[in-house]
Amino acid sequence: MKDLLIYHPGTGTVISLRDPVYLVDVDVLDEETLDELEQGVQVAPQFHKGYMLDNDNMTNFLED
Repeated sequence: MKDLLIYHPGTGTVISLRDPVYLVDVDVLDEETLDELEQGVQVAPQFHKGYMLDNDNMTNFLED
């Protein structure tokens, strides 16, 4: 299994996929939940409806 990171060059932000990370579709969020996410409030997965990105499922995604 790979050890993967998400990197944003503009801010220098690095997020390890060993940490809980979610891919969230903004179109399915209500405005309150989106505001909370943008403010750094911890929102439960059943409310943000995101797909968990982790080393295991992303390694499978990236393999040939």
